[in-house]
Amino acid sequence: MGVNLGGWLVIEKWITPSLFEGIKATNHYQLETNKTGRIRLKKHFESFITETDIQWLHEVGVELLRVPFGHWLFGGEPYQASIKQLDWLVEITKKYDMQVLLDMHAAVGAQNNRAHSGSGNRANDNLWLNTLDWQDKTIDVLVQIAKRYNDQSHIWGIELLNEPRIDATGLKLIDFYRRAYKEITKVARPGTRIVFSDAFTPLLTVNAFGWLAKRDYPVVIDTHIYYCFGKKNKQRAIDEQTSRARWSRWYIQLLSVFQPVLVGEWSGMLPYRTTEAKTSSFLRAQQESYRHAAAWCYWTYKTEDTGRWNFRDMVERNKLRLLQ
Repeated sequence: MGVNLGGWLVIEKWITPSLFEGIKATNHYQLETNKTGRIRLKKHFESFITETDIQWLHEVGVELLRVPFGHWLFGGEPYQASIKQLDWLVEITKKYDMQVLLDMHAAVGAQNNRAHSGSGNRANDNLWLNTLDWQDKTIDVLVQIAKRYNDQSHIWGIELLNEPRIDATGLKLIDFYRRAYKEITKVARPGTRIVFSDAFTPLLTVNAFGWLAKRDYPVVIDTHIYYCFGKKNKQRAIDEQTSRARWSRWYIQLLSVFQPVLVGEWSGMLPYRTTEAKTSSFLRAQQESYRHAAAWCYWTYKTEDTGRWNFRDMVERNKLRLLQ
């Protein structure tokens, strides 16, 4: 059982709206270019996740932390470096016997046009796929991370890219994955899992590495399962959603024929209100299905608001009961 530390090293406005109050900014990049935003970011990096948070997560049974980071970890205008915070996280998780998945959440140039890519407000969201220089620089950061932590046995894996845009055939994205894998495995600790996103198109990405995958560096496909987005989900009743959640185990088992599966993001969020009893059944059905995966990580640990996106709030109010 895992949890994402979303909104910490890669800012999303809906997670921490207070960082954006009174200034013209909508994403991480724009915060960095604003004097007030930079001051707030520095304080946020140091205070949003503390040892108290890690201890609480350990005590409730969380074993794996998926940690989103941006390409700016080591700094570079206009970004502040946040490698000190990641170094701290890697050390403190050893104390609590927890594992860590390092997730490249925001690539050089932005791999999609979403705010979680750090500067995701471009009109053309296929630019990254067609810009080899950005891809190579993204790989450079991944290699630095792999090299930096290659003596840390609790690093569960390194995720090459979060929710990238994909081309019609998938070949451009798969080429990036393979080039990144080749370079990372030169420096990473043997046993490190190399995780790749299905880009919401598993039929194009499953078994992306084929015979290229090495036994010492197993590959894992990351799929994100949500029931709250799109018109169809708004039309489905909670009982149907719970049934779909139960059936997702077969989807996971099918993907597992080719490589292990990570459910890198899931939540109890739905596009409407439901009764507590039915919400509880929905959450339980998801967890029972995700047990068939190598790991599964709730999105996200905490937000400034209460509710189903906020893992800690859900657990503390006994709305989410973890299956062990």
